[in-house]
Amino acid sequence: MNFFRSIKIRVWALFEIVVITMLTFTYIFLIAMFPNFYEWMKTYEISEALVEIRSNWYNDGIAEIINNQAAEKKMYIEIYFPQNGASFSVDRINAGLPLGSLTKNLGYEVAKSEKGIVYKRLRDERLDNTALMMGSYIGKDQHNPEAYIFICNFIQPIGTTVAIFVRQFFFVGIIMMILTIFMSALFSYKISDPIIRINKSAKELPQGKFNADIEKYDYAEIKQLARTLTSASKEIAKSDDLRRELMANISHDLRTPLTMIKAYAEMIRDLSGDNPEKRERHLKVIIDETDRLSSLVTDILDLSKLQAGVTEMHLETFNFTSRLSGVISRFDIMNESDGIIIDLQAENDIMITADITKLEQVIYNLINNAVTYTGDDNTVIVRLVRKDGGIVRFEVEDHGDGISAENLPYIWDRYYKVSERNKTHKRAKMGSGIGLSIVKSVLEQHSFAYGADSSEGKGSTFWFEAPEYSEKPPEQAKPAHSKRFTTDKSKKQ
Repeated sequence: MNFFRSIKIRVWALFEIVVITMLTFTYIFLIAMFPNFYEWMKTYEISEALVEIRSNWYNDGIAEIINNQAAEKKMYIEIYFPQNGASFSVDRINAGLPLGSLTKNLGYEVAKSEKGIVYKRLRDERLDNTALMMGSYIGKDQHNPEAYIFICNFIQPIGTTVAIFVRQFFFVGIIMMILTIFMSALFSYKISDPIIRINKSAKELPQGKFNADIEKYDYAEIKQLARTLTSASKEIAKSDDLRRELMANISHDLRTPLTMIKAYAEMIRDLSGDNPEKRERHLKVIIDETDRLSSLVTDILDLSKLQAGVTEMHLETFNFTSRLSGVISRFDIMNESDGIIIDLQAENDIMITADITKLEQVIYNLINNAVTYTGDDNTVIVRLVRKDGGIVRFEVEDHGDGISAENLPYIWDRYYKVSERNKTHKRAKMGSGIGLSIVKSVLEQHSFAYGADSSEGKGSTFWFEAPEYSEKPPEQAKPAHSKRFTTDKSKKQ
């Protein structure tokens, strides 16, 4: 059954149906209806002659007009004057029919008719002649006319002509059907074959064959389909590679703290269980590694929920400046051994409306990302400023290696990670390295503009913009403050 549902068979069948329909209409209108059409044309010629004679009746050259009409259309035309019984006739058909006696009787029928016009079909079996005769009047009153006009048009026998048409139609029909079979088969193949090959390439995608080289085709729609599938296969291949790399990274990040937890738990059991100082230090390592595992799992779950669209937004208006200071204070403990300096440059009392929990997660991830990739100065600059048009801009700037222009558009992708070989962006020392994907999802949920600017060797600046809350606190004249957070006075070596 699938064979009859294929494009190839249906296109072929459609061509055949179209040709058969055209042949059927041709037979009906050119052959079957030809006798009726021929007779209608003869009737039309008679009507034309009547109109021409009536419109020129009072002209001096009416006799010549009558002669011309009879000669041009091969007709018999008779004018009968009832007042004196005189008649005038022109015979250009020589049909051999007793027209003289018929015209007298036809004059009475014209006078009695409703519209003043009568048609008669005349047949002479002896001579096998057929004629169409029309009788009408000239003047204003059909009951008291100036004259009667009788026009007879000879109908040629068309039986032989129709027979010739039928034979020609038979041969033409056979030739058209044969040509159509081959042409429709070729055309259906031209349409279906590219789709079959594209379908074959698409079936190879689940098998991991993402590098299908799909040919170029002449048809615009098929060419567009081929380009779409080629692009999709490349994106799937890239996503699959990045997914594998992400899973490898996550597996590594999971294995490392688990190994540490197991090792220090065994040390407590075997060595430091009775030594309070060592036990406390070992337990601290276990707790820290557990926190790392918890953070990793939370990041993965948060990203999945955000991209699945199952998280709810809890919007409220809050003081962004105060919240920002609170988030930055968390880095005092996290980086106390690295000497990281976080320089906060924020204007006072900036109010916005957002989901506090999610926005704090964005800020934390952006700062943590900058801390991870900070340069030799160990400094991260955090800015919160007002812009024109009631917009608030938040920026996090580091002075690390930066990101190349070719890699910059992909840093927000779910599985994307710039290769360490480029030495432009390395995987985070802690966590899964998917913090920027979480940032992107949260900011898009809020409909906030966001982006990143970077130069290789000079560092990167990540930013987002949000509308400031319209009802501002009463005190707006406070100067902007610059607060520097340092986790330790010692610098990393």
